[in-house]
Amino acid sequence: MSRYVEPSVVRGRVWLRDVTVVDPLDGSTTTGQDVVVEGDRIVSVTATGAKAVDAHVVEGGGRFAVPAFMDMHMHALNTPDDVDGTYALMLANGVVGFRQMSGSRALLKSRREGTLPRPTGAPALKATAGDLLTPLNAGTVDAAVRTVREQHRDGADFVKAGMTTGETFLAALKEANRLGIRLGGHLPADLDPRQAALGGVWSIEHLGPGVTVFAAASSREAEVRATKAARKLPPIPTVRIPGAEKLVMRLVKGMAVNPATGTSEEEAHAYELADASYDQHKAEELGALFARHTTWQCPTLIRVHTQQFGDSPEHTADPRRRYMAPSELRAWDKSARKFARLPDSTRGALRGHWAAQLRMTKTFADAGVPMVAGTDACGAAGIIPGFSLHDEFDHLAEAGLDPLTILRMTTTEPARFLGEEGAFGRIAAGLPADLVLLDEDPLQHHTALRKIAGVMRDGSWWSRAELDAVLDRIAAKPGAH
Repeated sequence: MSRYVEPSVVRGRVWLRDVTVVDPLDGSTTTGQDVVVEGDRIVSVTATGAKAVDAHVVEGGGRFAVPAFMDMHMHALNTPDDVDGTYALMLANGVVGFRQMSGSRALLKSRREGTLPRPTGAPALKATAGDLLTPLNAGTVDAAVRTVREQHRDGADFVKAGMTTGETFLAALKEANRLGIRLGGHLPADLDPRQAALGGVWSIEHLGPGVTVFAAASSREAEVRATKAARKLPPIPTVRIPGAEKLVMRLVKGMAVNPATGTSEEEAHAYELADASYDQHKAEELGALFARHTTWQCPTLIRVHTQQFGDSPEHTADPRRRYMAPSELRAWDKSARKFARLPDSTRGALRGHWAAQLRMTKTFADAGVPMVAGTDACGAAGIIPGFSLHDEFDHLAEAGLDPLTILRMTTTEPARFLGEEGAFGRIAAGLPADLVLLDEDPLQHHTALRKIAGVMRDGSWWSRAELDAVLDRIAAKPGAH
């Protein structure tokens, strides 16, 4: 059950009549279609005209049906005992699946045992890692290799690198490749991203983070790297002692609200140097390398924007904050005050780096680098679950990506990314009954993706009015994390 989402009365056999079906795979639209659902599967997609028998009929009125959305970088299960508000916001925004970026042994155990929470309308957990690689569990080459083996044994879908060195990252990557488990995440400051691609890294998050990817596109690359622009880290233990794992996760959680509050003068200088010496030819060469080696990118532009504009009213006074749990807002506001105390020059460098991130995203897209949409929602300041995926679409469009590319990044590309190509991400017979009905054509403008007339999740249908009621209930008792 859910505190916010009431069970749908439209489920079982559902007949979605007279819609325009949009196929992200080839960008085609087919008008006058009936989508028939039984249980959690689509059973047919045919021309409108047949009589609906023993079915709930939803009149599409020519609106546009698209596959429901996936957020490929989230932390929804950071609070596994209280995901209801977050999941409800995701449903209201058409988000039906996610990749959990901060796992644990306990989370993997709960998934194996089938005890993860599943309130009404809950999204699908598409993939999760084990514990983040940090100096505690990956402080040496041997420890990194051992941790990868442990996570493989425990059933993790991938290993997430977080706070490693170039040496320990590459050791973990080599072992992951040997075992057949994917490794992705954050590149360490002392690692050339080309080494990561050549080594077979699965995904790079947040365009780095930091300056490492941008150094590779600089005409003064050696000088940028020589700045040693490593972000300040909390004092993480390097020896496993009782309770150390919990201590590390508390430290990581506190830093993750907005890592930019720890930006050093050296890092700020590195951003300015890299941005001033940007070399488009080198950026294109890097993009071509990523494309050749299928080095996925999850830019999370909304995440880097909330970090680098951490005290901006568009985030600190966002009216959608009314859906967030009070404890979250207190942490966000504390972080905004800390960000505001950074030197003007540091905040200026962070703001100035935004244009470079947009430019790099477009360069990668033009080079054919595979990309998925993600937000880093849940624990990150200024990011409202569900809504933030649409914010991400806005920023991807700001970078110059076209509407079809954006639609693919949240539908068909996540399926390919997760090795489930053809299993979801389209509206076709036999696929999951997860779709969004839009009032406007998403191939004309990306903003159509937020013009939601209704959402079908797992074969249950919620109309716009019912989704608005969900939002009203969350606002009345905020509980999203």
